[in-house]
Amino acid sequence: MPVALHLAHMSDCHSHFDGAPLRLLTPDGQSVMRECGGYPRIATRLAQLRAEAQACAIPHLFLHAGDTFQGSLYFNRFKERANATLLGQLAPDAMVIGNHEFDLGNEALRDFIRAVPFPVLAANLDSRHEPSDAQAPLRGLPNLFDAERPWLEKNLGGTRFALLGITLSQMADIANPDLHTRFLPVEETLAQTLAAIQRAGIRHIILLSHLGIEQDKKLAERFPQLSLIVGGHTHSLLGDLSHLGISHSEPYPLWHAGVPLFHAGHSAQTLGVCRLLFDDTGRAIEADGRTEWLLWEAVAELPALTAIAPEPTLEQHLAHHYRPVLSQMASHSIATLPAPLHHQRLPDAQHPHGSELAPLVAEAMRWSTREQVGRVDFALHNAGGVRCSLEAGPITEADIAGRLLPFAIPLILYEVYGQELIDALEGAINNATDNGVVGNGSGSFPYVAGLDYRYDADAPLGRRITHLRWEAAPGQWENVAPQARYRGVSSAYTAAGKEGYMALRRTLSHPRRELGLTLADAFVRWARHQGSLTARPPLGHYQPRRA
Repeated sequence: MPVALHLAHMSDCHSHFDGAPLRLLTPDGQSVMRECGGYPRIATRLAQLRAEAQACAIPHLFLHAGDTFQGSLYFNRFKERANATLLGQLAPDAMVIGNHEFDLGNEALRDFIRAVPFPVLAANLDSRHEPSDAQAPLRGLPNLFDAERPWLEKNLGGTRFALLGITLSQMADIANPDLHTRFLPVEETLAQTLAAIQRAGIRHIILLSHLGIEQDKKLAERFPQLSLIVGGHTHSLLGDLSHLGISHSEPYPLWHAGVPLFHAGHSAQTLGVCRLLFDDTGRAIEADGRTEWLLWEAVAELPALTAIAPEPTLEQHLAHHYRPVLSQMASHSIATLPAPLHHQRLPDAQHPHGSELAPLVAEAMRWSTREQVGRVDFALHNAGGVRCSLEAGPITEADIAGRLLPFAIPLILYEVYGQELIDALEGAINNATDNGVVGNGSGSFPYVAGLDYRYDADAPLGRRITHLRWEAAPGQWENVAPQARYRGVSSAYTAAGKEGYMALRRTLSHPRRELGLTLADAFVRWARHQGSLTARPPLGHYQPRRA
């Protein structure tokens, strides 16, 4: 007898509890902006879907495919606490851990998992090497389903279902887990776990994946015993996207190798909704669904997109407990920009020194750290940590913490040998420009304060930093000595040697200190002291390959 299930899902919400603006395209080519989504409207729609499923005597499942942390002023101000409270009120049946859940190390994730009333899944998360005195232990949390207990069984309408989660095995390279936290290979983990599930007599298997849609396709090919995959990480949208001006898109769900794949965008704008039928072997045989856009206000020219009202209790909770703090952050100017400040990650012909804003962020890091601890020789920051350009005029704390530097990552003071610093700068630029290495994105390009470097893309690998000086006193520059030690400040992400900064991993054995400041905190303090922000003469000089 076929097994029926109603499914709802979302992912990559990044603390956008109010949703986000959406640019729509009407059939006559007009562009219209509308607010879309947010947790109160998701709550309204979930209540409707659950009631419909109950009326049909069909089980309902609501799943979250990871990355609830980071990305908004809410997270910058309230960290994991708001996510635990508000996502808990949406009551997902399970969530997989995303990479951004580890941005603040294990402690914030541990506190989140402790606080939420639902299961958190990551079958390839291995905490078995945690020391007994770990400051933020993940091992043994009762609602965490990791390598020691890799799957969750649920009885849905009399049918046994297994739910398991899988996350990025390269987590240590792109996030900030504690050093003793390991991530097992994805396919090896799935092969072992699926075999165990099938030995237990369960044929209906749901995978929650935070790997991205292309990796989900590979998993569908490799593991045809999966009933379906609910995914996230790549912010992928499926279904009819003509209202976004996208004429060619992949269907919702996306059937691949006989397995339906479900992705539903990002920023809490959308909810994936589907009715499924499975046969006795666990294979999906029917899937009728869509990506739903939860508009605050209808657009007459797009009648297929309807507005939805917020759920009153959750709306009032946001209004009373969170929004007043954010409104205060947005109400007072802390500095002025006489002219626009441009941000881009990499230098190019039009902007041969790249970002105008990222060097100011580095200077703010150095200045604020000096105010707190005294001597700091330099600041080093990655381009991807700065998220936007700024227009001329006043700027507020909300502009900085919500737009410019929304990733609430702490600053680290560390000691580094000159050669380690040279190697880190070259590694970061090699990675950002794919110069002699297979890089993983332009976000690693370095911007500095208190350093002056030259990078020659045509020089041999390992000798591309042809010149490096540090500011020993205001206006007094000295060559960096390879065997001398220097005190630097970076985000915890960069200081841990992520994305091209591998040489900084050597500094983990040197003295280091978490400062209790985030990037946004440092920039707010510095900008308030400056009063007026203007571009500064560049310190890093990048020489691209010569034709």
